[in-house]
Amino acid sequence: MSGGRAALVLASVLALFSTGAVHVDRTPPVFGGLESATTCIPGPVGGERTSSFHLKWAPAKDAVTPASRIVYDVYQATAPGKENFAVPTYSTRRGVTTFATPPLSSTATHYFVVRARDAAGNRDRNRRERQGMNLCV
Repeated sequence: MSGGRAALVLASVLALFSTGAVHVDRTPPVFGGLESATTCIPGPVGGERTSSFHLKWAPAKDAVTPASRIVYDVYQATAPGKENFAVPTYSTRRGVTTFATPPLSSTATHYFVVRARDAAGNRDRNRRERQGMNLCV
């Protein structure tokens, strides 16, 4: 960027701040939450078998952040309602509406909640929990 163009951009930014025209996004995305959490472990389940769970949801909507830039935080627990919302277990790439967990033990039951996070860091607060389901038993 040339020196003149940089000065013009800086002047524009300073003008926005001095006039109060800068809008700070404090509104979380509107998000319906996790729709499904499935895996396929054929035959009898047990032992040291592992499998990824495939999570799926509809895209969140946000007044400022486009859907292609929304990140989804995945919270996992082994008992219903025990997700730790202070720290996500996983976070997705921007704009995706599916996620495959790393391989998880088939001897435990897994529960998941997904929350949308916009570019300003605002998270929705849904608690729509889904128990991981084995579709191949």
